[in-house]
Amino acid sequence: MNPGEFELMAAAEDRHWWYRGLRDAVARCLARPDLRLPSHPRVLDAGCGTGANLRFLGELLQPSYLGGFDSSEEALSLSARKAPAGADLYRSDIRDPILRAGDLDLVVSLDVIYIPGAQESMKGIERLVGALRGGGLLILNLPAYDWLYSEHDVAVHTRERFTARKTRALLDGVGLRIARLSYRLCLLFPVVALARVPGMIRARRGMSGARSDLHAVPGEAASGALLALLRMENRLLARGVRLPWGSSVFAIGRKT
Repeated sequence: MNPGEFELMAAAEDRHWWYRGLRDAVARCLARPDLRLPSHPRVLDAGCGTGANLRFLGELLQPSYLGGFDSSEEALSLSARKAPAGADLYRSDIRDPILRAGDLDLVVSLDVIYIPGAQESMKGIERLVGALRGGGLLILNLPAYDWLYSEHDVAVHTRERFTARKTRALLDGVGLRIARLSYRLCLLFPVVALARVPGMIRARRGMSGARSDLHAVPGEAASGALLALLRMENRLLARGVRLPWGSSVFAIGRKT
């Protein structure tokens, strides 16, 4: 990521409607009977960023093992301030991940593999899947549609955006059965797409000093309304409804 983006993420991810909506989607899915994990599961956050998801997973699941890796020392330093005591934090890369624990019940990788891209990440994902127990889950969230590439993507070093079809092929390629696959931010998609048009134009012209979407955070009232819409969508997503479009792709694969 560009300099300063990890600090912005660390400051925003606890309260920003987008991050809260994503965590809500994960929580609602893991509460469903067909996706429920064993008590005190073994959990790995593959690309843990600045730590809010580690804290969330620790509180939600009370795991017997909670690990998280990231390729950025800056991200890990920020993550250590939020991660639960005893979390196993270490530096590694999604393309060639070090596994310090096996027999995992859950691997999450939320907005990570779009940076190196699917092809570069495939061997790493295969290794992560290999560490899952039978019945274990891999949860992915990915940015959608190449045509949405914008200034935000320049700032966070996006190499690839995804479609549901491409995500299905990725999960099929590592031998997982698809338990959930849907776009996210369906209701908000027209607004998101329109808001990105200026950044899309700037990205295609070539630019320096690109800034992510986190440089313009909505106020509390607007954030509350946006989060309420996401929670409504998440109820459908958790039940297995496939939303037809959106700015993210959300997927859960199960190891048989």
